[in-house]
Amino acid sequence: MTNTKKLKTYLSALVLGFMGCLIISCSDSDFDADSEISGETVQNYIDQSIYSIQAESNIGRMGCFEFIFPVTIEYPDGTTSTVEDYDNLRAQLKEWAENNAEVFANEDENDEDSDGEGKGGNRIKFGYKGDIDWDLLPSLSFPLEVVAEDGTLSTISDQTELFELKRTCRKDFYGSKGRHGHHKGDRCFSLVFPLTLVLPDATTITGADRQDLKTQIRDWKSNNPDATEKPTLQYPVTIELEDGTTQEVASVEDFTALKESCSESD
Repeated sequence: MTNTKKLKTYLSALVLGFMGCLIISCSDSDFDADSEISGETVQNYIDQSIYSIQAESNIGRMGCFEFIFPVTIEYPDGTTSTVEDYDNLRAQLKEWAENNAEVFANEDENDEDSDGEGKGGNRIKFGYKGDIDWDLLPSLSFPLEVVAEDGTLSTISDQTELFELKRTCRKDFYGSKGRHGHHKGDRCFSLVFPLTLVLPDATTITGADRQDLKTQIRDWKSNNPDATEKPTLQYPVTIELEDGTTQEVASVEDFTALKESCSESD
């Protein structure tokens, strides 16, 4: 073979190799763009996210407190969403997972490492050994409002205040039911608006809806930063149970009993 033929053969090989790399690169890009997430992984993400959020604050059917929606959550990519209730929370978690399928690429491959502790090492947080990398779960944004078993409302400004409030709850969150406790239900009940609160200075505020109440509570707290007592519900109040029925609660004793019975029910 002459030197000219050798050079042509060499150049042809280089061109073919370069074209091959382009094809592989394009294929990888197309795969990333078209990546999908399994329905099982989406459901695991929803379940584990809700469990983590509730356990972090001892919220929900098995905890001491209930959210006053709307609540804002922040995703690991820095985006946020404001949710109006648990159904809306589930829908937005599902949407985020499906729109970010590529970050779950390894979640569909293998559920456990050889040591049985879950992918990526230690995945235990707030008593839940989950299937999803904890770095992918959302977190609560502050401030947020919760109502306690005794009918008092608290505005939580940061993680430290949330931790201190959680310490006042002596319940064993979800008890022996572990990671599947949330399948019993996300909440014990929700408050029906309009809702009136008695403030520590004996004045009252009435919220026409959730956002209106939140705004008034935060305004009052901003104007009374040294207040140590918490607003309380003015009875009677109407609540909505998980099955959609409503019930009137006449006193703080009835309110506390209702929350406790909800936590104890199977």
